[in-house]
Amino acid sequence: MPQNQANIYDQNEGAMKRDWDTIREILAKLEVIAFEEGYLQLSSFPNDRAAEISYHMELLMEAGLIKGRIVEEFGNEPQHFLAYRLTWQGHEFLDAIRSDTVWQKTKKKFITGGISMTFDLVKSVASDIAASCLKSALSI
Repeated sequence: MPQNQANIYDQNEGAMKRDWDTIREILAKLEVIAFEEGYLQLSSFPNDRAAEISYHMELLMEAGLIKGRIVEEFGNEPQHFLAYRLTWQGHEFLDAIRSDTVWQKTKKKFITGGISMTFDLVKSVASDIAASCLKSALSI
């Protein structure tokens, strides 16, 4: 389990927090599975991560990064889902954070700056870092 997984649940409020590594993982997995198998579902992930994954899948659908369907159920159980594909915006965002180097540098910028990670800021910072890496590689 990644180090940041322990911080998904807010101990004071019992609420789930957005986890950017989980978001990146889901987007990357959907891109591959949607092409190979046609869809991604809750059973595509380990059972011990069901609540975390279904929560983040719902966030990604709400944000318009993924096309799919959530099966609404009563209670606190994880929600089942079928995710069919990434949207254009989902592909753009994944492309911005796909590189491990860019992703690690992006997260470090937020940690160092003490700034909360928002969608627009993450995409912007990752894009700036990628552009800088490209300029260095091309010796511009």
